[in-house]
This record gives sequence, structure tokens and C-alpha cells, in this order.
Amino acid sequence: MIKCIVVEDELPVRQDLVLLTRWENLGIVCVGEASNGSEGIELFDRVRPDIIITDIRMPEMDGISFISTIKELCESQKRIFPECIILSGFSEFEYARSAITLGVSEYLLKPISDAELEKALGGAIKRIEESRRSAILQKELFNEYRTLSSGENEPQNTGSYVDRAVRILLNRYVSGVSIEDVAREIGVSAGHLSRLFKQETGYTFLDYLMNIRVKRAAELLQDPTVKIYEVADFVGYTDARYFAQVFRKITGMTPTEFRDDIGHTIQSNDLE
Repeated sequence: MIKCIVVEDELPVRQDLVLLTRWENLGIVCVGEASNGSEGIELFDRVRPDIIITDIRMPEMDGISFISTIKELCESQKRIFPECIILSGFSEFEYARSAITLGVSEYLLKPISDAELEKALGGAIKRIEESRRSAILQKELFNEYRTLSSGENEPQNTGSYVDRAVRILLNRYVSGVSIEDVAREIGVSAGHLSRLFKQETGYTFLDYLMNIRVKRAAELLQDPTVKIYEVADFVGYTDARYFAQVFRKITGMTPTEFRDDIGHTIQSNDLE
């Protein structure tokens, strides 16, 4: 379930958003409303929404201050920052755009149409689902590592080094990171980390990175609208041909063959 709150000081506008938006069609539940940023913070902390729709001009606390406070709250509590959609008047639009540094994903100019709002919400939903899939993938990969590294004969800090290295890989697999970089960050030599990594996970450092990227690519390939070269780029390969070689090495299929196989499976299931 994807939850949304509306923070808007103008009652007619707020009522239109809350009552007339086709939340059910979008797979969203509107779980609350507030008339200013101060009320919005209390509401956010109580219901923990995935999406916030907020006006930029409000009494007591404006939209920018509200979102800034929410961001600080999320960082301090290690919570996921929600998707934020800002509503603004024409004279405030450039001011609203400055909120990009806060992670605002959408800006809508008043008066907004149903189509504009639904498009913005659709984009927010897509990013939320992408983030959730990524979190599941990270958990699966980390659980694989924990299963492999459950031996009891190693010094206590051995696992923690590899534990930290795996987390770094999961967070930076797109941009790429070398074993030297990771070793320097966690305070051991690259050679020592290389030996520990192989011993604990059964993979070399580079093979583990490659597996993370290929698993993520396999998820992305299930979306037929995403081109294969885009998938390559999304998982950290600038050369689509090299990506195809790596993908085939791990899965036994090219990305195209994998996508075709997935498509046939889906069609077969639909017929059953």
C-alpha cells in the first residue's frame, strides 16, 4: 500500500485534492490532511506516508521549511525520505524549483489539472516501487552473504570487515568501487580484504560486484519499455556489449534471450 498526505492551507483546494483525486485507481490511499507545515510534520510522524503533496505558501511554516524539516527528521531517524510534490502559484514557481536540493520530485503550477496530478503521482509511484525492489534485492544479497559467513572459527572482526564491504558494494554498485577504495574506507589492506572476502562469501570481490549488477539487471529486463543499453547503464556498465557478455557469463543467456524467455513465461501463465 502506498500512503499519501496532503498539506494545503486553502480549504477548497485541499478538499478537492483529498476528495476528488482518484486515489484507488492509482493504488494510493490518502491517509491524512493538514492545513500548514507544523500540522504536516505531526501528521507525517504519525502516519509515515510514502508521498507528500504540499503547497509552497502556507501560514506558520511554508512548504520549503516543511520539507526541509521532514528531510532532517528522516535523516535523524534513518527513515526513507518520501516523494514530495509541490504546488505553487506562478509567481512562486522559481522559488519552488529551488527545492530540488531537498529532493522534491515534482512541481505543479496552480491551478492543477487532474491529468497533471495523476501523472506526477504515477511518477512518484514508479520511483517508490523501484526503491522497494532495490531494498529487497539488497536484503536478499546480504542474507546470502550472512548464510555463507556463518562459520564460528574466524576472529570476531573478520565478519564485520566483509559485512561492511558488502554494504558498500550494495550501495555503490552503479558507480563502481574498487577493492582498494573499500579496504581504505574500512581500515584494512586490499590484500587482506580480498582474502577475507573470498573466504567468507565464496566469491572474489569483483565477482560479487558482478553478481549484484546482473541480478539488478535481471529485474530491470522484465520491463519491456527499458532498452537493453539503458539497463546496462542503470547497473553500472557504460559498454552495452561488455554488459551482454557479463550477463551471459552469469545467466547462460544474453539479455535479449533472457527478456524473451521472461516474456514467454508471462504469456504462458496468462493462458493458464
